[in-house]
Amino acid sequence: MAIAIRRKPTGPRPLSLALQGGGAHGAFEWGVIERLLEDDRLEIKAVTAASAGAMNAAALAWGMIEGGREGAKARLESYWRAVNQSGGRRRWATARTTTG
Repeated sequence: MAIAIRRKPTGPRPLSLALQGGGAHGAFEWGVIERLLEDDRLEIKAVTAASAGAMNAAALAWGMIEGGREGAKARLESYWRAVNQSGGRRRWATARTTTG
């Protein structure tokens, strides 16, 4: 009789994220993503997202490129602090046209 020996996987466990929209969900997801980034046993390999989740995904990707896990945490914090400072209002750029 053969006995199978299960080996522990080496390296971090790959993780795929699906992030949803909605401002409150986006802010909640920020905290969840930050916690996942703090766990060296996990590695975020893929992200799919909509709306506020897509903003988190973009900040996460940008931060990972800039500075790995710490860069991602910093970029997410920077983004959500900016949202907080704006009061959640959209700031639309106005274009001036001149005729002459």
